[in-house]
Amino acid sequence: MTMETGERPDRASIERVAQLSTLPVGRHVHVSGICGTGVSAVAVLLKQMGYRVTGSDKAFYPPMGDVARQTATKLYTGYSEENLEERPDFVIIGNNLSRGNPEVERVLRESIPYASMPEAFAALLIRDRESCPNSVVVCGTHGKTTTSAATTTMLDRAGRKPGFFIGGLPNDLPTTIRAVDESIPPAQRVVVLEGDEYDSAFFAKWSKFHSYRADIAIITSLEFDHADIFQSIDDIVLEFTSLVSKVPPSGLVLLWDGEPRLKDLAQQWRSITKAPIEFYGDDPSSSYRLLSRSGSDQQQIHMSLRGTEITVSTTMTGHHNALNLLAAATVGHRLGLAPELIGTSVSAFTGVRRRQNVVEERHGRTLIEDFAHHPTAVRVTLNGLRERYPDRRLIAVFEPRSNTSRRGFFQKEYAESFGSADVVILQDVADAGGYTKYQDSVTPLDVSKIASELKLHGKIAEVFPKAEDIASFLDAFMESGDVIVCMSNGDFGGLVPELAALL
Repeated sequence: MTMETGERPDRASIERVAQLSTLPVGRHVHVSGICGTGVSAVAVLLKQMGYRVTGSDKAFYPPMGDVARQTATKLYTGYSEENLEERPDFVIIGNNLSRGNPEVERVLRESIPYASMPEAFAALLIRDRESCPNSVVVCGTHGKTTTSAATTTMLDRAGRKPGFFIGGLPNDLPTTIRAVDESIPPAQRVVVLEGDEYDSAFFAKWSKFHSYRADIAIITSLEFDHADIFQSIDDIVLEFTSLVSKVPPSGLVLLWDGEPRLKDLAQQWRSITKAPIEFYGDDPSSSYRLLSRSGSDQQQIHMSLRGTEITVSTTMTGHHNALNLLAAATVGHRLGLAPELIGTSVSAFTGVRRRQNVVEERHGRTLIEDFAHHPTAVRVTLNGLRERYPDRRLIAVFEPRSNTSRRGFFQKEYAESFGSADVVILQDVADAGGYTKYQDSVTPLDVSKIASELKLHGKIAEVFPKAEDIASFLDAFMESGDVIVCMSNGDFGGLVPELAALL
């Protein structure tokens, strides 16, 4: 499965968006694959807006299964043509569905109108520029969820009542998605979206963010990822280049100055867009920059927003989170918020679930859960926790689960990413071929080699085949004072709640 080249989005996609945007409220929309993280958000948005929602999926496990049960008037376990017997007016098709799925085949055969998750966001959440002139799209390999959540929280606390979609559960907002508040004057309306570079659907093989009209495009980083659909970093650059080319002259392209690739690309991108391209970060030449950071449990972050200095106070640790908050503050500055309001509103943000999330503290031990799976994310997460817990033993527990992490693309980088940890526990790679068994062309990540290299550097490093084996080891190994951080982009086989019980 690879991405397609060509127009992004194409004419057919534009027509699908137009169809859904004119669907009268109250009509029946069926959501196939309703338990997907983003697709479930579409279902929630549809219900918020007054549509009647039904849905189907293979199973309804929490937490997404609970969301589906609270949202849909009727749910179907498994996929079947009979699930569409009560013919819906529209169907949202999840990204995990493809040709051959019985619901997909009936939709196509009977010409039932349909769309993908990002197309639904374009139709219902962003809409046209007259209805909502400010669309903020947060993109990049790392930091999208935290930055989009921080931006949304800031705007909400500042009274702008933004529409939003966030690919995680923010601590300070009641949901992951919300339509724009119609009580806000049109010129002041804003929507914030987490812009994923993964593809949209089997019928829309381009990055999701192409469906989102970006008036302000934030690119936090740009590294290789999603090895199941991208062949190289050049393929990913092509997607981001297309995104930048469509930002209007009145908009803004905001890039992190610590990414050399982005600095090089900025020179190329200035020839394809009339939108200003500016940087944020630590570089003194950047328009928006970090001046200083202090504190561990409570970071005091001093920023300069085009020469206007503000201070943000946060319990979030690490340089990477300071950058995320700086990007959010930049959006506030761009949208005309008063400096003191930006400072207090950004300080109100306390984070996102599964991002350095403290799950349990008991008997002198602290259990933390984090979504980190790319080696850069692993490194900055552990660096941030080392800042917060400088004198405690840091135990990093890592599951290579994503399609990229299970393969050997970052063999060297993973070995280097655990530098701030004292102990590293790795789960073995059972399947490196994406959704199939080993393929001759796929080299799996060698976690035993990583453990051996870490031992040469004086660290304790162990490899276990399953989550229950890790739990048994840690049950005997953990001591008072330990900080244990579990990193995975999945549920880690139920390891986190099991460890919480052991504490």
